Amino acid sequence: MSAESVTFKKLQQEVVERNQQLDLIFNSLPQSLALVTPDFEILRVNKLFLSLYGVKNEVVIGKRCHEACFGLESVCDGCLVEKALQSKKTEKRIKSFPTGEICEMTAQPVLNELGEVTHILDMRTNISELIEKEDELKRIQFAMNQSTDEFWLFDKSWNVAYASASASKNLGLSISELKGAHIEKFNLLHRLENLHILFEKLKKKKNIRIESIQYKRDGSTYPCEMNLSYFDDQGEFIYAVVRNISKQKKYENELIDTREKAEKASKLKSVFLANMSHEIRTPMNAIIGFSNFVLEEDLDDETKKELKSEIKENSNYLLSIISDIMEISQIESGNRVSNTTGFNAKDLLGNIYLEHSRSLKPELRLNLHVDLGESNAVLKSDKSLIKQIIERLLSNAIKYTSSGEIEFGCNYNFKKNAYDFYVQDSGIGIDFQYHDEIFEPFHQLNSMIKGVGIGLSICKEHAQLVNTKIKVESSLGKGARFSFRIK
Repeated sequence: MSAESVTFKKLQQEVVERNQQLDLIFNSLPQSLALVTPDFEILRVNKLFLSLYGVKNEVVIGKRCHEACFGLESVCDGCLVEKALQSKKTEKRIKSFPTGEICEMTAQPVLNELGEVTHILDMRTNISELIEKEDELKRIQFAMNQSTDEFWLFDKSWNVAYASASASKNLGLSISELKGAHIEKFNLLHRLENLHILFEKLKKKKNIRIESIQYKRDGSTYPCEMNLSYFDDQGEFIYAVVRNISKQKKYENELIDTREKAEKASKLKSVFLANMSHEIRTPMNAIIGFSNFVLEEDLDDETKKELKSEIKENSNYLLSIISDIMEISQIESGNRVSNTTGFNAKDLLGNIYLEHSRSLKPELRLNLHVDLGESNAVLKSDKSLIKQIIERLLSNAIKYTSSGEIEFGCNYNFKKNAYDFYVQDSGIGIDFQYHDEIFEPFHQLNSMIKGVGIGLSICKEHAQLVNTKIKVESSLGKGARFSFRIK
């Protein structure tokens, strides 16, 4: 065999080996590949190409790409290979195939030393899974942005890597302002916890729930619950779901306040029940004892008169206690309702004045002041409840005023088209801090003055039934003025 023959066979063997190597490289790549001439003739394809178009290697090799793949006689509309030939640049586009796959199509020209296109490398990369993940990510992103909860991603130094739109909206800070910012810019966690220790703890436990406070651009704050999670993905990160718990905290505080009030009311009620025996026994003992004295024949008329006066006073006091107990019982059971009728305010006040002025002690003066202007003084409300409110306020004024003047009455308010009732005394007065407390049931500021501590509480409940509220103006040592308005 001649030397030329040996050299030829050797070269032929090298070509075969190189073709095998090229096939191996072509088939190992994750893209569908085809090598095409400027005349659109297919020179080489890989297995993914054959699978994508559902053809065999011997059918496509040597044929034009539009004929081999689509059975067309002419170049496809918008053919990337044609575009790459004309532009001599890489051309790309996304295309969906009947199989349901979505591919990124790329036509990359191969140029010689003269800048002429010698081949086109036609590549199809299956991006179906990537598109699906992107769509899923968009759906998750949309859901996160619609949520009132905030979603955060921090690096291990507690700098913001990601913040949801809800976080931006809640804080009044843009995403660009938040990204890269340290958590101390908008959260008080760094003042409540050592962030380094918290991160190490989170790294061990993986999940931690903690409460903190977020503060907005305008300086206002809101309490929040932070659910923190640690994960390691090409770096250590903290994922946080932050929830505004203002309503929850408000509800908790209201529950605590309600519980404290209930406990306080329960204690006051217990004291009230403990003292009730004493409050009832005292006038009862006086009535029985003085009655026995009166029956004795050897008492002079003056003494009998004084005893009868004591019996009457204690009887009235006992009757008022029983009346108050029955009234508060009616209110607490929900049986007390308002009964609207028409009545004359001036006549009502006049009758109250006559009833109370007769039994008033000499040290006190009772004045009635009525200024109704051109009003006809006819009200449409519950006459009985309004009468009880005024009488109880008068009794309260008499109880806490040892001497001086008590004035009550009514003024017509033209601007509000309403009647303003009031009771004013020159008694011991009430410190401002107790203005709300005095209307609580079973409460007495001065235990030395007899009474069960439910008179003003009944007034408050009656006022609510006639759609009004009792207002108190008073200071210690300067008397008190109680008023309410009926429209």
